[in-house]
Amino acid sequence: MSLLHWALIAMIGTIFGASFALNEVLLDEFGPLTISMLRVCVGAAGCWAWAIASRKPMRLDLSTLIAVVAFGFFQFAMPFAVLPLAQGQITSSVAGIANAMTPVMVVIVSHFWIGGEKATLRKSIGVGLGMVGTVILLTGGPEIGISDWRFALLAMTAPLSYAVGLNIVTKLKSIDPVVTTTWAMTGGAFLITPFALVTDGVPHATDPSVLTSVAFFGIGLTTLPFLMMFTILPRVGATNLSLVTFVAPVSALTIGAFALHEPTGTSQFAGLTLIMLALVTLDGRLLGRLSRLEKSRPQQGRLDRPHQSVITAHSRKTEN
Repeated sequence: MSLLHWALIAMIGTIFGASFALNEVLLDEFGPLTISMLRVCVGAAGCWAWAIASRKPMRLDLSTLIAVVAFGFFQFAMPFAVLPLAQGQITSSVAGIANAMTPVMVVIVSHFWIGGEKATLRKSIGVGLGMVGTVILLTGGPEIGISDWRFALLAMTAPLSYAVGLNIVTKLKSIDPVVTTTWAMTGGAFLITPFALVTDGVPHATDPSVLTSVAFFGIGLTTLPFLMMFTILPRVGATNLSLVTFVAPVSALTIGAFALHEPTGTSQFAGLTLIMLALVTLDGRLLGRLSRLEKSRPQQGRLDRPHQSVITAHSRKTEN
């Protein structure tokens, strides 16, 4: 993988991490469901612009469209609403760390999903580490900006929602990812909009900076990273692209601490460390490399033994 691709992966992860900070800012102007509605609607508009410019064939049959809309609800509408709702009582950095539990939730949901991938011992260990990290994170309380631990648990429903969405989208592999995402965001927008209007009312914003933030949220932090992911996916592969999961919580923690001056504490870093260790375990590549290195050591020892025998024989000959 080239240096450019590494840079793009780091950029995508940083963008996803920054979205938690912008949630925090927009909560001063809008309700959480309105934030979800605006983000998904603007993001969908950006995807449609790209799809039309790219001349993508957008027609889908009804059954496929229903599956794509369901994916859009779990992948976009629900988590984009749950996270700002939780951030009313927790900091953006805590929300970003909680969101890093997505791969852990994917293992759990896939294990019980009909036709899903069953959890192995290694993955089960990774899930256990992630859960312990979450418990430690929740013990931080006011020290790390958790006013109510129940809202930290609420933030965990976002990665759970992503996990359900990812199991749905596995059935849609034959469709162009840009087409899938465009229709999914559109469906998510239609599903979340009525709830947002009833709960939060019609959004009112006249400040140009607020309007700019909404546009940036929808295009810069939603449409752009997904289009970047689809562009580099064939070149870097899904496994390498999953490394954005490691970057996003670090980005959320860094931006929250330095830009929003959010509190940080020992439990926050300890929880993040264990969750990151869980991701490494689930990823498996580092453990695989260590295992191969361990297996290579006896072979090196066997190569050294004949050499040692020659030295011993030479020593005996000299003594005689």
